[in-house]
Amino acid sequence: MTNDLITFNTKSIMIKIGKAIEKGACEDIRTYLENNNNAVNNALGFLRGDYIVTNIRNTVRDNSVEIKYFKRSSWTGCIIIDHTDKNTYSVCAKSTLDRIPKNKNRKKPHYVQTLLNTENRYEEAEERQMTLADFGILEETQFTEEDYRKDFWEIMEETLSIEDNYKHWVVTYEVEHNSLVGVSAVLLNKEFAVVKEISIIDMLKPDFGNLTIEEPMDKQIKDAHSLVSIKPGIIGRMASEKEKHIEILPKHKEETKEV
Repeated sequence: MTNDLITFNTKSIMIKIGKAIEKGACEDIRTYLENNNNAVNNALGFLRGDYIVTNIRNTVRDNSVEIKYFKRSSWTGCIIIDHTDKNTYSVCAKSTLDRIPKNKNRKKPHYVQTLLNTENRYEEAEERQMTLADFGILEETQFTEEDYRKDFWEIMEETLSIEDNYKHWVVTYEVEHNSLVGVSAVLLNKEFAVVKEISIIDMLKPDFGNLTIEEPMDKQIKDAHSLVSIKPGIIGRMASEKEKHIEILPKHKEETKEV
């Protein structure tokens, strides 16, 4: 999907989230590894998420963007809430997102399932996989609508209600060898089918184009001439008669003499 589908405010928030992910998943992890002498690093899986959430708190939150923390057993997650464009965001590794709908043994909805089945319950994907329901065969659902509503309230508490009609974006990322190789904001429907996808990783790269533009030759010559000045009154060593010659001095030296 093209980036013109989103507002400037939404694009700005997505970029900030992307930068928070890049720093937390790459730079912060590399720094951690360089500065510790642990025999093993089993904590890395948790540290990455902690760093990302901390960077989001430090760079994304402002007067119109709220960070909502919620508990899942001993784990604490966060939802970014943009009250201007009425969007919410969560951050998830792409591999983790791909596994969520495949787990049919959950006793409680995954928080992403809950957000998609509440905020995005009316979203429709252009391409979707056929289900038994399309052939008139009713499938047993893993969770009821009431299950999702109850879980939504547990996550958001009084921060948002389902009737506020916010949309939820999942910001997914991929990391290889502590380097970010992919990050996207994905709007999914309740079946986890893609409605819209915005690539963020290209927005994070600095534009070095202006640093490699070659100037026209006549401008280069003009600029070179501006670095020297002409001073009369010096007799050339090889002159055949007494006459004034010129001395070419670097401009900054002449200016020094004039001070």
